[in-house]
Amino acid sequence: MNQTQLVVAVIDALNETRVPYLLAGSLAANIYSIPRSTKDADFVVEMDAAALGRLASLLDAHFELDPQQHLETSTWTRRYIWKARETPFDVELFLKSDDPHHQEQWGRRREIFIEVLSRKTWVPTPEDIVIQKLRWGRAKDLTDAAALISVRGMLLDWPYIEKWCGIHGSLPRLEAIKAALPADLRP
Repeated sequence: MNQTQLVVAVIDALNETRVPYLLAGSLAANIYSIPRSTKDADFVVEMDAAALGRLASLLDAHFELDPQQHLETSTWTRRYIWKARETPFDVELFLKSDDPHHQEQWGRRREIFIEVLSRKTWVPTPEDIVIQKLRWGRAKDLTDAAALISVRGMLLDWPYIEKWCGIHGSLPRLEAIKAALPADLRP
């Protein structure tokens, strides 16, 4: 299976088991911005151990579940890592946390049809992607945030983004990205 087929298999399994989710990370950023390749797919999910077991049985043919639960150190979110059996591709399922921004992002998510996946898929808003990418602050995340800002510009809800960047302490990252944009692309 190729990467797109693997992502579709996960979405179908999440829908079949009725696990609420949203597609996150670079794949979500690609929806609103300049696409880039990635070697993983990130999802935020709301599930218990029983749902994890049902997902594991549906995805076992394509993925091996790492039995160790991991901790994402930027936001202290728990996650499960699924390694594709036939190709170097991972799927990370982050458990929805009590973090105030995660809660708001979850409430703002939207279901849209993604042509490349041929599926309706739950995704965050572009603003929430920018906020999360700036919060993580890794080089590739800052590149994704800059690309999304340059493409979406004034269509973004800037007071919302600035509010959360202020709360997370990532306003300097946001300002640096905005300053580096060509003048005609700056919000």
